[in-house]
Amino acid sequence: MITRETDYSMRLVLALAARHNKGIDSVSSAAVAEEMDIPYRFLRKLAKRLVSGGLIESRRGKGGGVALARKPKDISLFDVLKATGPRGAELSLCVSEPNACTRSTLCRLHREFKGIQCEVDKRLKAVTLADLLS
Repeated sequence: MITRETDYSMRLVLALAARHNKGIDSVSSAAVAEEMDIPYRFLRKLAKRLVSGGLIESRRGKGGGVALARKPKDISLFDVLKATGPRGAELSLCVSEPNACTRSTLCRLHREFKGIQCEVDKRLKAVTLADLLS
């Protein structure tokens, strides 16, 4: 599900990807928060998740800030969704955790959701930050 956290995470990495393409190594979190209309404290929380997910780097001190950890062509929408939260790209809990529902082996919805999830994952993996900037 695309939550507010997911939306803000996408805005953050897109802003960093755009800067990367212009040869700018890093930018302050405050500048990105203002530019992308993200509450600063929320951005810092999301940045920590994206750092843990290996998508961005955070540098302290003079000339510090946040930057992409990889090239935009090497980061997919799927990567951002997964780094934002473990359920970031999941359509339904029954797909990610079949044991959560006692009916998953009998349920027609489960089978359909599982197929849809595979297609969604495939599409999200195919779109990179570089694609979104071109």
